[in-house]
Amino acid sequence: MSLYAIAVKHSTPDLPEKLGVGMFFFRKMGWKVSFTEKTINHWPHLFCKIESNQGAEFDQEELFGRILAENLAIFIMEQQASHYLSEIVEQSYFYFPRYERREILSLSVKHYESERSKEAGGQLLEEVRELLAVYLARRQYLNLHGFILFRLRTWLEFLRKNVDRAVDDFLWEKEYQEFIQLLKYFMTLQEPKIKLAHVILDEFGQARLLDEHYKPIEQCQEDVHWGVCDSVTDVENQLMSMLISVVPYRVVLHKQIYNFYPKTVETLKHIFESRVTFCRRCKLCLSESIYLTLKEK
Repeated sequence: MSLYAIAVKHSTPDLPEKLGVGMFFFRKMGWKVSFTEKTINHWPHLFCKIESNQGAEFDQEELFGRILAENLAIFIMEQQASHYLSEIVEQSYFYFPRYERREILSLSVKHYESERSKEAGGQLLEEVRELLAVYLARRQYLNLHGFILFRLRTWLEFLRKNVDRAVDDFLWEKEYQEFIQLLKYFMTLQEPKIKLAHVILDEFGQARLLDEHYKPIEQCQEDVHWGVCDSVTDVENQLMSMLISVVPYRVVLHKQIYNFYPKTVETLKHIFESRVTFCRRCKLCLSESIYLTLKEK
């Protein structure tokens, strides 16, 4: 008989089922596998027992331990991450208000899941699995929380990097929203200088403004420096400068703008709100499509 006791600080109702994955082999060979949950000193414990069949030709205890290590490694990376991400956020970024820490945690989980999907079956999972296998080969009692804190330093560092990335993204988004609110307030204080501004892309993929008669707005030529836009941020900054300089009463966004620069469109919607409309298909949109198709070729 082999018996392992696992103390799990952050237990889940489906833990026995998770650890039982792959045990069908033992049952098929007539060995009895069981998982029993008990609470000892306020800690959930899971007792994993295998009663081996007499006359086994290989060490079923070693195989049992390795399968437990495999399942525990997956359990840690899939279901324990959110608890430790939360602890990292609370310890390292305690000075953020509670509602902001919740947003940071949500972002951290998303980043972790995204990075873990790239890592699945890779070096990090293999390292966790091997450390667990070595430990269970020598001991039959495992405090999972202590094991994670003292032996899974690489995994914990992986979590911290995702939290730090989430904080950077959160602060950037917060600054962005504050900037949007400032621009929005500024626009409400200005009297519209023109009735309508069409926002298009020219044959070079550069943003341009046309008036209600589809003629270039000369003021943009004078007030805004025209340069080559190498990024989405350049396009957004250029458009902001142009629209602020003319303060249109209404803004019409043509097809190529919202197809190529959706983030810029979201920004304009936040600033101009109901003053923004979309042109789904017109001769101007068609000519823009031809220009950009030729350019791509």
